[in-house]
Order: sequence, then C-alpha cells, then structure tokens
Amino acid sequence: MNMKKKSWHISRRELLRSATVCIALPWLEAMGVDQKSQPSGPARFFAGYFPYGVPTPSNDSPERLKNGWFPVGTGSSYKVPDMHRHFTPIRDKVTFFSGLSHPSMRKTSSHKCADPFLTGANLGEDYENQSISIDQFIADKIGHKTRYPSLVTSSMGGFNRPSMSSTMSFDRDGRPVPALNKPAEIFRRLFGPVTEYEKKNLASRGSIIDNVLEEAKSLNTRLGKNDRSKMDEYLTSVRDVEKDVQRSTEWMNIPKANLDENMFALDAQPTDPRKYLKVMYDLIALAFQTDTLRVATFQTGDERSHGVANNFPVALGFSKDAHGLSHADNFDEPALYISALNEIYSDFLKKLNSFQEGDATVLDNTIAMYGSGGSIVHVAVNYPLILSGGQNLGFKHGFHHKYSEDIHLTNLFVTIANRLSVTTKGFADSTGFLQV
Repeated sequence: MNMKKKSWHISRRELLRSATVCIALPWLEAMGVDQKSQPSGPARFFAGYFPYGVPTPSNDSPERLKNGWFPVGTGSSYKVPDMHRHFTPIRDKVTFFSGLSHPSMRKTSSHKCADPFLTGANLGEDYENQSISIDQFIADKIGHKTRYPSLVTSSMGGFNRPSMSSTMSFDRDGRPVPALNKPAEIFRRLFGPVTEYEKKNLASRGSIIDNVLEEAKSLNTRLGKNDRSKMDEYLTSVRDVEKDVQRSTEWMNIPKANLDENMFALDAQPTDPRKYLKVMYDLIALAFQTDTLRVATFQTGDERSHGVANNFPVALGFSKDAHGLSHADNFDEPALYISALNEIYSDFLKKLNSFQEGDATVLDNTIAMYGSGGSIVHVAVNYPLILSGGQNLGFKHGFHHKYSEDIHLTNLFVTIANRLSVTTKGFADSTGFLQV
C-alpha cells in the first residue's frame, strides 16, 4: 500500500528503537498517516469471575426485570434488567449470553465452578483431570510480545484447594497459577523499578537452571526408556522456567511504563470492597493501555463460605454475606449486590473505552468476558455471561444471544482465541465455533 508520510509523522517502530524500549506506547496522532488502514492496537483478552451465580426469577415472574440477571427477549431489541443499567452507556459494546455452560460439569455444585470456568475440563468427583485455562492457552501464544505474558489476580490470592479455587488460571499441565491480590505488590511488579536484589536473584536462578539441565543431560544417557520419558516431562517444566528466566533477563534493563503510584489507592483492602475492586480493575486497565501485558484474569471472589470476599455484601451494607445471599428466598438484596458488582465492572469497561488507540479504543481491541459458573443455586447450568469489546477483532455487540444446551461454552473460547489470532480448531470439549 502506498501511503504518503508528512515531515511531522513519527514512526512507531523508530520511536521505540530510539528510546531502547520494546513496549508499545499509547497511540499518538503523529504515529501514522492513515490510522484506518492499519491495526489500531494490540489484541488483548480479559476474563472476570464472580461466585455463587445470580438471581434467576422464573420467566413469568413479575420480578423478572427488577431482580433477574438474564435479559427479556433476544437479538438487539432485548429488555435489560435493572441490575444491568450500568452497562447502558456502552450497550453497543456489550453482548449477553444465556444457555452456555460446560456440559461435563453440569452436575457439580454451582458453588464449585471457578476451577473449570476457563478450562472446560471434566474434573471428576475428586477434581482430577484439570487442563489449561483459555487465558493461559492464549498467553502461551501471544504473551511473548509484552513484558509479562499474563496477569492472574483474585481477591483471595494464591490458589487454595481444588473445588474451592482462588485462581481461574491453570497451566498446560493443569497446575494452578497462583493469583496476586495485593494492589501495592501488583503495582510494583507491573510498574515499579527493578531492584538490584531482583537482578541478582534472576542471575542466581539462571545459574541453578543451567546446572540442573547439564546434570539431567548426563543422567539421561543412563536411563531406561520409561525413565527417560519421565525425565523428558520433568525437563519440559525446567525448560519452561528457563524460558521465563531468559525472558525476564531480556526485559530487565528495559524501562517500565512510568506511572505515578499516587494514581492508585494501593492501600485498598478487601474490607472496603468498592475501593479494593476498583483499584484491582484500574491496575489491569493501565497494564493493558501501556501494553505491559495483553492477557489478564480477575476472580472477585471464591466459593468458600469463610473466604475474604464472602464478606463483601456485609461491608457494602447488606444483611447477609455472599453465600447467604445466594440462598436468600427474597431476590431483592441478591439483585442489588450483583448490581453493585456490575457497576464496578462496568466502570472498568468504560475506562478501557476511554483510552484512545488510533481510530478506536483499548476496549475495541480487548475481548472481555465476565460471568459466573451457574445461574441457579447449586446447579451449574446456564452461566450468566457478558462479552464486551473486541469490535476491531470482529465482534458485533448490542445483542442477547440465547443458546440451547448442546452448545458448549468452550465453543466461545475457540472463537475468542481465533479472533486473537491464536489459531485453533478446538479447546477442551468444544464442538466448533460460536458465531457471534
């Protein structure tokens, strides 16, 4: 394509090279001649989760629009329930789904659905057989383009135990990826200066890995066929760590995005849910905008009745904790609580939509999926799901799509992956693509 370049135009590639910085900068008007003829920005993926499902009045209930989650009607003319009013300003960038689920996990309790939410794995009664989550599947393919391949966060941190997971993310071997939950620590990792201790620690890890690989190479020649197979599996894990060390070393001397920590309420604690959830979403939003990473997850709460996030509703002034609200006979308070979570999440989407990126916004280049693992107490079917953004990646919004039970949620994962240029024909129990 032949494009004229004016004297004041800045080459995005030249600018990054001259500054010895390999991260993408926010889009400037001076960076291109014809923004519409080129991609507006990097493609990203976000997945969010909240526990315990949603209020689900019957279809003929007068509470359907007052306290229900699922829209009334399908297509573009659906009526939105009150709890979704916060999405109204960006309705043209939001789509509701109903009917989707993971068939192999439909008989499990909807209070145990964080584990398979992003994997679609048939975990069995003992929660074995876990597999890679879609965020890590995507990060494995595009994560090398940024300083960090992904960011895994939750209000609880760590990963807890199977069936009560405090992380939604699992690596290629089905092992949980521990979640970060402290805003100050997340800020330091993403935007803080690299310390001398970190440099020395990284060099030490590299030396240890070199020694391990050298000794394993020598040992491997003396092993039988079965033992060599086991050793190969072990070495694959070691080489993954080696790649992480090499990657971190390459980025060590490259400046991070320079953000003022005073922009964030880094002292926020889960005891103040609005403040805490807001800063967690803000950190993810700025990590996307500065191209520090392109894949992120946030689990707002786990499904333990004694977990830290279980007290969010009480801290917000409701009469019951999250588990109690999920069993409430009256839908008024559960609906208002979900509405409060929706408001905070919608602010995150609006922030992404406010960041201009060429002729589009960061939200237009971000596929954001948000939901829970069940819509009826203790029944893991008909997941409440909202998909937002990604217009530059081929998604059209402003709809309510209702699917039959034979359509797997993992079909949506396949579609998302391919829209992010992560080519795949299948994921977990998928049966095809989802046309959205």
